[in-house]
Amino acid sequence: MIKNIIFDIGNVLLNFNPKEYLGNKYSDEDASFLFSAIFDTDEWIELDRGTISEAEALNIFLERNPEKEDILREVMGDFYSIFTPIESTVEILNNLHRQGGYTLFYLSNIHLGIYSHIIDKYEFFKVFSGGIVSAEEKMLKPDKDIYHRLIEKYKVIPEESLFIDDTAINIEAAGKIGFETIHLTNPDILQRELEQKAFEVVN
Repeated sequence: MIKNIIFDIGNVLLNFNPKEYLGNKYSDEDASFLFSAIFDTDEWIELDRGTISEAEALNIFLERNPEKEDILREVMGDFYSIFTPIESTVEILNNLHRQGGYTLFYLSNIHLGIYSHIIDKYEFFKVFSGGIVSAEEKMLKPDKDIYHRLIEKYKVIPEESLFIDDTAINIEAAGKIGFETIHLTNPDILQRELEQKAFEVVN
């Protein structure tokens, strides 16, 4: 019997599409450069891991590309705006909270700065009983240790828990530990995915 539902954050609860964000603000050439220079770097991963700060990451990006200082600083000062609610998932989350019967958690690879920003900005985070973020724990999904951190901190039993994530490797890792899982490739079908697993979400 499922007692806990655990949500990833990026592309499950909040949109995170840096290519679209960059494409809407910059030329194709600059957008391609900025994606490679910021989002597709080891430093971005280390920000998720919590081993470097945003200021340190920016300094590294500037050292590599001093001629692009203006747009690098611009993006690093504005990228929090990429994270916007996925209304269909947030509605399901709120409905699950209202109807009761499940304890709700989150488990996400995310920077400390982003996490602080979204927790303050979005009211729906108040429905969670707790959660684990990578930058606080200095570990990343799909490392099994971050799942065990959730288990230990909140006394979660994997076989009584459903984990929802948009990344296949994270889902595979959770399944090996014993979690029921949903690999969410399209947030608009989460309701259907839950129903297929015999969950009833009352509006």
